[in-house]
Amino acid sequence: MKDKKVWQFICDSLQQDIPVALLIVVASEGSSPGRAGFKMAVSMDKTMVGTIGGGIIEYKFVNQVRAMLKKGNFLPLLQRQFHKQEATTERSGMICGGMQSVVLYSCKKNDLVILLRLLESLETHEGGTLHLSPSGMLFTPNQRNVENYKFIFEAANEWQYEEHIGLINTVYIIGGGHVGLALSRLLAMLDFYIVVLDERPDINTFKNNTYAHEKIIISYKNIQVHIPEGEENYVVIMTPNHRADELVLGQLIDKKLRYLGMMGSASKVKKILEHLQQDGIPPEKLQQLRAPAGLPIKSHTAMEIGISIAAEIISVKNNDSKI
Repeated sequence: MKDKKVWQFICDSLQQDIPVALLIVVASEGSSPGRAGFKMAVSMDKTMVGTIGGGIIEYKFVNQVRAMLKKGNFLPLLQRQFHKQEATTERSGMICGGMQSVVLYSCKKNDLVILLRLLESLETHEGGTLHLSPSGMLFTPNQRNVENYKFIFEAANEWQYEEHIGLINTVYIIGGGHVGLALSRLLAMLDFYIVVLDERPDINTFKNNTYAHEKIIISYKNIQVHIPEGEENYVVIMTPNHRADELVLGQLIDKKLRYLGMMGSASKVKKILEHLQQDGIPPEKLQQLRAPAGLPIKSHTAMEIGISIAAEIISVKNNDSKI
């Protein structure tokens, strides 16, 4: 959870009476280095955590915030920055062509209770919604909006920003072998909730997987019980043999998932799909399967294969077309 360090830093600063501010991208357009939800914390003692996109725009805002902190608490400030040379006002100095709106928020002592509750929700995976406006900061546990990020602008001093806090996307890795361990390690850095399922409780790669949030021992023939449908659910099949792969895929092919991938060679994939079609599964249902899973980067090692699959999952998450 990349943002956890930002929230923890703010809490630590407030507990030590060190002035600290939150910088958060609330909206962006075009080729902007900072996207909605990018955030960083900046303290007056020249320490900072996180990013709002880097470059000259971040440098400028960091200096601005530190100067404002020296003068004391300041009201929430919304600023737009255009990344175009031809912009006549609010020009960031960058030329990538987009725009981003950033809120500069001076964190107050009474925000500490709110932020500690937010951190608790991250620890327990219950999640919630962060509310930010000129009136201040609120956090509602166990609340989930349809949109992950929501920004309503009416005027410079009339705006609202809401963000879902907590892990949103869940990856179910079926098979806790070497690639499953590598993929877990990679996805743990990308804000996915990771569930690894295997029927072999004694393999070292499963027992030593400290990156997964959940590890479940279950027979592959009952795997569908633990895989819910949903646009935020991703599944990667990588069991130790083709029979188990086929058994698992047959249970999941009818589920509505954001991503369904299966690791394996092209020849193995072809045989499994032929068997499933012979069992009466229509070819059009099998089209949702991404197999062999992963982008074609000529990967060989467990980590390389994990990178290729993680990259494909990111591509799907970010709404790219099927590759």
